[in-house]
Amino acid sequence: MLGRTLLGAGAVLFAISCSSDEASEGSGGSAGNAGSAGSGGAGAGGVDGGGATGGTAGAAGGGAAGASGSSPELLTIDRFEYQGAFRIPADDFGESSANYAVGPIAYNATNQSLFLVGHAQQNPIAEFSIPKIVASSTLSDLEMAAPPSQGFVTVLDDAAGGNPQSLGVIGGMLHVVGPNGSELLVNAYEYYDAPADNTQTTLVIRDAADLAASAKDGFFELTGAAHASGWMSPIPSEWQSSLGGSHITGHSSGVPIISRLSVGPSAFVFDPLTMVGVTNVQSPIPTSALLDYSLDNPLHADLSNDTGQNQIWTHLSRASYGFIAPGSRTYVTIGYSGGHASGVCYKCTPSGGSSNCGGYCANDANDNSHYYWLYDVNDLIAVKNGTKQPHEVLPYEFGVFPTPFASREIGGGAFDPASGLLYLNVLGADDEQGTYAVPPLIVVYRIQ
Repeated sequence: MLGRTLLGAGAVLFAISCSSDEASEGSGGSAGNAGSAGSGGAGAGGVDGGGATGGTAGAAGGGAAGASGSSPELLTIDRFEYQGAFRIPADDFGESSANYAVGPIAYNATNQSLFLVGHAQQNPIAEFSIPKIVASSTLSDLEMAAPPSQGFVTVLDDAAGGNPQSLGVIGGMLHVVGPNGSELLVNAYEYYDAPADNTQTTLVIRDAADLAASAKDGFFELTGAAHASGWMSPIPSEWQSSLGGSHITGHSSGVPIISRLSVGPSAFVFDPLTMVGVTNVQSPIPTSALLDYSLDNPLHADLSNDTGQNQIWTHLSRASYGFIAPGSRTYVTIGYSGGHASGVCYKCTPSGGSSNCGGYCANDANDNSHYYWLYDVNDLIAVKNGTKQPHEVLPYEFGVFPTPFASREIGGGAFDPASGLLYLNVLGADDEQGTYAVPPLIVVYRIQ
């Protein structure tokens, strides 16, 4: 079944259920049928609404086997069930605040907390303890996080090696407990890299418990450059051998200078321990591209949706987090998109708008949504084994990601394998903390 079904008014925290009654989908054929069931509209479906990709997704083989010996199942969006959300205070803490937050977050299992990137002007990082998660779609019902245990600290210009490539935007973070203790990996990129020649990507905060005073090493280079300078997430143990590593890093277009970015969600395998706990990091850090696009080979060629048929990826699409759901064979990528109903224009005044947009925007100002793209891990294995190219992999399902809070963007995410909880950062969704306060809202998902 396709996952277009909206879950209830409070659908923010979901559960992904991996029950055995669908284990027969190991061949990928059922996923193809699900795709073809879509209407081709913005709801969901296979590529261009046809579902053909899902039908062949399981053919790569070589993947992990489930308890019954069959391949783990492909997830669909209708497996997501609401659980709850919580608020972030808009006050200033340390050097900045959470207003106009950039989006990336990272889970700290040691402290049951989230590292969160604050205001876009400073790109600072703070650490907030996770409060009680309340299952409601009403802001006033939700718990407010306490003031951060570590206030906002700017870090990008404090690297031991300087910041010669002017990396100014944090694209993703990962908390890692290594041989020397708790460290924080920070991926970053230059907002407007016009020559598209930046190679540096990653800073290491050596003491995640003391963001302000910690040594900060870098910037190091992940091979893949800006294509690999966003989210980071763990690969479930059952897939690590087949995929060739322990973690994924990814990024996508949706920021300026599209020629330097993956024009669709990406996935690069890497090992954090090449940097964490290492005093003499050997940069560039090797990565292996399992999913990657370009302007020559984009996820969809009609980025302005001039045909009105592009329901998968436009100039307004951006993936902000990706992870492989344990117990499944799905690489989940989540973010936002637009222009699927009305098309995309450039520096125009959209219908329902009052002024020209500063770049690309939907012809209809309301034609923007949270979005998701689901990929078959077996296709990523096929790339690893050399039988597919990274740009040949297509999502078997995609569409509008249902959330009850008004917002254009999901800005980042973090997944905790131990608890099965997925945290997503819904930007600007809390409009009840003051006239000029626009902090994000954290929504939480459970994988069952």
